[in-house]
Amino acid sequence: MDIISFIITFALAALMLYLVVRLPLAIMSNLRAGHRFRQGLSNALDELRLARMLQYLGINKAHYLHKEQGLEIQRQMERCDACDDKERCDDVLENQAPADVDALGFCANIDDLKKMRESDSDNRPS
Repeated sequence: MDIISFIITFALAALMLYLVVRLPLAIMSNLRAGHRFRQGLSNALDELRLARMLQYLGINKAHYLHKEQGLEIQRQMERCDACDDKERCDDVLENQAPADVDALGFCANIDDLKKMRESDSDNRPS
């Protein structure tokens, strides 16, 4: 009976040691993969007018990438890339003075960007 208890105790101790070593490694691996994914989104975003629209509306790109879900960012990027009003967008984005957000109704992402802008202004300290 003592030998069986010893074997079970040794097996449980070995399993616990494996978990103590493996769990932090898995967490670090997932954090690095998430960082690479967000960096890839950031690089792809820089190639679209959406990045300039974020800047134009006063939305911090890093905050946008952190707060929005990756799938939603990809949808917004696809909408921006498929937009038919790119010339109009370029004209608006070249203006120095920010336009009224309601005048940006041609943008396929304006509703989402308005919500993001409002939540940014709600979270800023007064």
